[in-house]
Amino acid sequence: MNILIFDTETIDLKKPFCYNLGYTILDTDGKNVLEKRDFVVSQIWKNQALFATAYYNEKKQLYIGKMRSRQTILEYWGYVMSQIRRDVKRYEIAYAYAYNSKFDDRVLDFNCDWHKTQNGLDNVKIIDIYGVAMKYIVNQTDYQQWAIDNNKLTATGKATATAEAVYQYLTKNVDFVEEHTALADAIIETDILIKCLELGAELGKDYPTSTPLDESKAILQTLTIKLNGEKVAEYDYLSRTNRINTIYLKK
Repeated sequence: MNILIFDTETIDLKKPFCYNLGYTILDTDGKNVLEKRDFVVSQIWKNQALFATAYYNEKKQLYIGKMRSRQTILEYWGYVMSQIRRDVKRYEIAYAYAYNSKFDDRVLDFNCDWHKTQNGLDNVKIIDIYGVAMKYIVNQTDYQQWAIDNNKLTATGKATATAEAVYQYLTKNVDFVEEHTALADAIIETDILIKCLELGAELGKDYPTSTPLDESKAILQTLTIKLNGEKVAEYDYLSRTNRINTIYLKK
């Protein structure tokens, strides 16, 4: 069975204009990547005023280098969607996957509406890798202990479940930093999904992406207060909420 794993990079969360889309095509039987594609979206890239507001606009030189070396291709959004449709048909894609797929799915819909094009994944079920990773990696004892040992914890005391953190765990490289370009991120997400499949994840199945806070599984953390570099107090907590000039701790 062949599946497509994709990622998008946008101006920001509120302005989801997509300037970079990349994906891999994975043969799930042989665990082989059959195709890698990476596109910089011409309409957004060439709109200098808009791109200057991008959250990762400092990566412009990185994209220029990738385009010069033909690692990524500058194309219009309509062409990108057409290429996805061709690949879906050619490789008989059964499912599409993305990490935090609700966002990427929204990005596709928003940009197809904006550019008046057909969505290349309109007829393909999109599944969230985050939910799969939560069940088969993040919620496992080894990962939970790794998160404690390496201080990979959220403000609520849970183990961090970002793609970057999960990939750090799988590769035993806590110094790994996600590139936050579409194909590079899609590649590490492909590796995460392959591991989940090896651990028994079912293809095409949706796994829960959120659960109520279970305080019995929250990890006790310590907030240290210092004055002029000297420790003056310590507070243990299970969850932490930051507000303007105030920190609320819950035990």
